[in-house]
Amino acid sequence: KMVAFVRMGGSFLNVSGRNYDESKISDNATERMESSISGSTRKEASPSGKTLKSRIIMMFRKWKGANNEPPPPFTTKESIWTFCGCFLTLLALLNFSDAITKRNPDLGLVLGPFGALMTLQFSLTQAPASQPRNAILGQAISISIAMAFSLTGRLEKNTRRSLGTSLAIMCMARLGVTHPPAGAAALIFTGGGYTWDHMGLMLAGNVLAIFFAAVINDLNVKRQYPTFWGFGYWHKHFFGLKEKNKAA
Repeated sequence: KMVAFVRMGGSFLNVSGRNYDESKISDNATERMESSISGSTRKEASPSGKTLKSRIIMMFRKWKGANNEPPPPFTTKESIWTFCGCFLTLLALLNFSDAITKRNPDLGLVLGPFGALMTLQFSLTQAPASQPRNAILGQAISISIAMAFSLTGRLEKNTRRSLGTSLAIMCMARLGVTHPPAGAAALIFTGGGYTWDHMGLMLAGNVLAIFFAAVINDLNVKRQYPTFWGFGYWHKHFFGLKEKNKAA
């Protein structure tokens, strides 16, 4: 229902003397979005809602937005906290990468996705995509798929990169571990020139980033990181679903 953007800040943000409760913002935004979309498309869509014309009209109506208010900005104090967290974590990651490169000039961190990771961990702390499970499993899945595609020489380069990245993003969505930096990593790795050692370093870098994010965010009384670990979710969801189906 596309209310993830209201979950992007901390659990409470003090802006202009007001306390913003994230759960209340999310619930209100959901109701406004549902009522706006349903109200704007009810007159235009056919009873079945499946005709091409009705879908095109609905699409243009949705472009007007759902009349939701954007989330409040961070306070100056919270913004400085975000700056400090990003600076210290990136400094550690860069030093880690340099140390690896000194030992082996052919190895090092692929740094691009870590800029996106810092944004998630210190500006969108409570977003599901920021959590350790999504970071570790999302990267593992995406880079594995990207490496498999990079080893196939039968596809044209742009087709290979588009297909590999799209498949990685689809798999993350299906498995509930969507992680934007992992999508970026997939696009980079499908280009070729990387080894499985680079994948291991990427996972190690993510573990290091998670450690720094947990320490720095949790020193702030208004932040909580992680909000969940959830590494046993797949077993509970998929195998639990099968057991329910058998019982039914």
